[in-house]
Amino acid sequence: KQWYQRRVAITAGDCVNLFWLHSSPFHLEFSYRQSLCYKILVSSFVKDNKKEMKSQLSLIFLVTLTINLAVCQSLVLDNNQFLIYNKVYHKARLTQWGSGGSNVGTYEHALYPDQLWTLEPHPSQKGCYYIINEVHSQYRIANWRHRFVVYSGPHFSDQLFRFVPSGNNDGFFYIYSCLYKNDRIAKYGVGNQQISMYSGPRYNDQLWKLVPRFKVNFYTDEVFHFDNRQGSSPITREITVTTGIKRSSSHTITNKSTYKMSVEASMKGGFKLFGMSATAKADYSSELETTFSENNELSWSKTEKIVFIIRPGKNFKVMQHKVNFDGQFSYDSCSLLTSIKIFESDTAHFEDKDNFIISYVQ
Repeated sequence: KQWYQRRVAITAGDCVNLFWLHSSPFHLEFSYRQSLCYKILVSSFVKDNKKEMKSQLSLIFLVTLTINLAVCQSLVLDNNQFLIYNKVYHKARLTQWGSGGSNVGTYEHALYPDQLWTLEPHPSQKGCYYIINEVHSQYRIANWRHRFVVYSGPHFSDQLFRFVPSGNNDGFFYIYSCLYKNDRIAKYGVGNQQISMYSGPRYNDQLWKLVPRFKVNFYTDEVFHFDNRQGSSPITREITVTTGIKRSSSHTITNKSTYKMSVEASMKGGFKLFGMSATAKADYSSELETTFSENNELSWSKTEKIVFIIRPGKNFKVMQHKVNFDGQFSYDSCSLLTSIKIFESDTAHFEDKDNFIISYVQ
């Protein structure tokens, strides 16, 4: 494996690995324990600088391309929740501020829960979703006779939408009606209610970015470390270990169902983005399932004391898998704490044969 930094020359069909890449001049930070690999097709390639036409790709282009591809491919829509931003009016987010059919549009200022939308997949129309408001949970966005409204009555096909990527690997989507197949949600002006269904030519004001309720980061935390290599007798230590979901706030969760679904969907997206091993996925998924089986969020975590004995001549540490769920609303944020593993060594170095120690930053 070769690890590239700064600028690289890539021949047609080359496979480029990105590993622990940091590019601070461009404010990029993309960290992987395992490498991502994409084949980049280039029409000409670099040989001797006096022989043939050269074709160089700067690393910043490669990183941007790889990040956009990875994020787009890892986005989990089913039962996930999003803030939905317009491309042209980049601060404008879809929102529903009341229970009237026309009480829907965009808002550019403070974040409120009525700007969160759940994408509920239709059971038989693959790729079509109901777009359901978090606060007004009986309401869905509808294309009623080519008008952009919200509706709380029976479910009809004019309430189904599909999300079509822009084609530019930029994370933006056209939101098409599944009934009126040419109709797209468009924002034609800066006003909160300047939004409509539109079937004419494509413009950037019809593009929307889906920002998940949670951003996930996976890592391994050092719970305890004691170096007894210079010692001549065993050392006993009692440490506290927490497992389950640990919330950052005591703020009451209004809708536990959508909260749980968003956490689960975001974690699945992280699995896809980072290409995590089956063992790690099973560890995280099992702990999350066990945690969310409890209805009361006060029971989502448990803490226990464990006694460890550090033998003389040994370097000893305890590591734990963790996932941080960073919420768009600060009071939403939480961490999932899962299994622990003991590492013991005769030196300053600890072997990690099963790759328990990970760090995936989104």
